[in-house]
Amino acid sequence: MPDLTINLWTLILGAASGLAAVLGARTGNRLLMGAIIGAVTAAILTIARGYF
Repeated sequence: MPDLTINLWTLILGAASGLAAVLGARTGNRLLMGAIIGAVTAAILTIARGYF
């Protein structure tokens, strides 16, 4: 039977990026702004992971 491994950092990264995208995409093209804000948040948290 295969093992299931859940990476906690992936869950935290996805939740934080999604939350930032939803809160940040209030004006303009919401889909584009949400994608950009989510990507930037994911990049920043990935870099910050090295400091924790």
